[in-house]
Amino acid sequence: MPKSIAPQNLIKQSSEILTFVMDFSNVLASDETITTIVSVLSELRGGGTSNLTVSSGTIVGKTVSMVISGGTRAQTYRIEVIITSSGGSTIEGDGLLKISN
Repeated sequence: MPKSIAPQNLIKQSSEILTFVMDFSNVLASDETITTIVSVLSELRGGGTSNLTVSSGTIVGKTVSMVISGGTRAQTYRIEVIITSSGGSTIEGDGLLKISN
């Protein structure tokens, strides 16, 4: 089972195309790095198909940067990023993205 980081809460408008960052520094040792991005997924909170477009992600230090667009006004989405580290760990990061009015 992957180790998980604390959820991050994000907000954007449906028409915006924004870059968001998932920070793994609090769960990686000081000499540990992100080696691969296993997956970047989104789903409508409470279940259902997501209409977000999420880039596959880019490793930037101990973070994963991704571009997110789309979404439906007043809906909340769960963003999940799974990475592997140089220490051999598989770590899951979760965030909530709310689409504002």
